Amino acid sequence: MLSSIQRKVSGIVRSSSSSSSSSPSSADHPVHTRSLSNTKWDITINFKGAKDLPRGDLLSSDPFLEAYLGPPDDQTSLSFVTGVEWATLNPNWNATWTLLNVTDGMELQMQIKDKNKMMVDTDLGHASLVLGANLEGTHEHVIDIWKSDTRRQGHLILETTAMRSYGASAALKGPSTKGPARYSRHTSYAAGVLTQDKKLEFYTYRIRLYHLADVFGTDSRFYQSWNKAYEASKRIFAETLDGTNIRNALHSQHALLYRHGRSTIYGSVATANELGELLHGDRLRTEPDQDLKTVVFTYSIIPKGMYFSETGTAFFQDFMSKHAMHANRATEVLFAGEFRLYRDENHNNDWTLLIDNNSGTYAPSKDQLDKVQRLFQLNFPDLVVRAVDREDPYLKGLVEATKKAEEEQASRQSQPMSLFGANVGSSEQELLASHNQADHDCEL
Repeated sequence: MLSSIQRKVSGIVRSSSSSSSSSPSSADHPVHTRSLSNTKWDITINFKGAKDLPRGDLLSSDPFLEAYLGPPDDQTSLSFVTGVEWATLNPNWNATWTLLNVTDGMELQMQIKDKNKMMVDTDLGHASLVLGANLEGTHEHVIDIWKSDTRRQGHLILETTAMRSYGASAALKGPSTKGPARYSRHTSYAAGVLTQDKKLEFYTYRIRLYHLADVFGTDSRFYQSWNKAYEASKRIFAETLDGTNIRNALHSQHALLYRHGRSTIYGSVATANELGELLHGDRLRTEPDQDLKTVVFTYSIIPKGMYFSETGTAFFQDFMSKHAMHANRATEVLFAGEFRLYRDENHNNDWTLLIDNNSGTYAPSKDQLDKVQRLFQLNFPDLVVRAVDREDPYLKGLVEATKKAEEEQASRQSQPMSLFGANVGSSEQELLASHNQADHDCEL
C-alpha cells in the first residue's frame, strides 16, 4: 500500500516539475536525486505546439522552434527544427525528435523564432527542459516561454516519452539521435517556367542530416575547399570586383530558391521509402514508367545540412556553379556532387542511392567517398548506398543515358531565359533586391 502511494506521489511531482517554470534559469528546474545516477535515457519528444506567443510582426507571427541538446552555437550539439506555422500565435507543429543515450540532467534548450522572408528571423523567446529520469514514462509539459527582457509570455506544449537506454543505444559513447531527419521543400514558380515543368514548379530541398560532425568532424580546415585548379572556381572566389559580384549573385539565387513561404512544405524522413516518396512521389504517380536512374540531383553538404535540387539543364544553364549556389557561396563544403535515387532491380528492388563526387567547383576526393556513404547509412539504415567516383565506368554509362534525356528536355525550350531577367515576377524581384542589400543565412 505504501509503495503504491509513493509511486502516485512521485508521478505527481514529476508531472508538476515539467510544467511551467517560475524563472528563466534552468537551475530552477527541480532535478530528482535519482537523476544524478549514471543511467542513460532514450527520449522521444513531440513538439506539439505553443499558445499565446509574442507577436513578431504588427499583427501576428510566423513561428517555428529550434531545439538544442548542448550549446546552440556548438556545431557538435544535436539540434532540431520544426516547420513554420504561418500567421498564428498558437502554432501546432506536431514534430517528433528521438534522442538516444541522454545523460541524466542534460538540458534541452528551445528557441522560438518568427520566420521573416526578407530579413533575419526574429527571436520570440526561449525555454528549457531538464532531461533524464525525471521524465520516465510519458508526460505532457506546459512550459513557460521567456522573452529576452526576462518576462514570460506564452507556453510551449510538449510530450515526452523516456525509457532507460539498452542494447545498441546504451553502447553509444555519448548522446545521439535516430532522427528523423527534418526537411523543407521550397517552390519557385519562376524557375519552374524556365524548366518548362508541366506544373510550372521547381523544387529545392534542404535536409538536416544528422551525424555530420561524427563523420566529417568540426574543424573547417579539413573540409573540402573550393577547387583552385578549376577556372570557374577561380572566378567565383577571386578577391576581385568580378568575384564579389558573382558571389553576390549566387547568394541571391540561393535566397530566392530556398525562400520560405506558404508553399514551403516541411516534414521528416527516416526510411528509404519516405525519401523515395519525397523526391519521386509526384513523378511516379504521373509518369510511372520513367527511368529514375536518369533523374539527377545536384547537392552540396555543409554543416547546416544538405541542399539540393534536380539538375534541370534548361534552367541551370544560366548558373555559373550549381554547387556554389546550393552551398550559398561557401568557400568549403563537407561534400558535393550529384546523386540518383532509384529502385535497383538487381538488389531486391530496394531503394538505392547512387551518390558521387562530381563537382568541378569543390572536387571532393574519392578517398572521402566512404564518409558520405556512412553518413547516409547512419541517417537511413534501410537505404542501399553506393558512393562512386566521378570516373566510375557504371556511372559514366548512366551519364550518357542522362544526357540524351536532358537533350530531349532542352529541345522543348523555345528560347534561353534568365532567372533574374524579365521573367521573374515583381515580388521575386523585390526579394532579390532585399537580399542583395542584406546578408541572409537561410537558417531553416
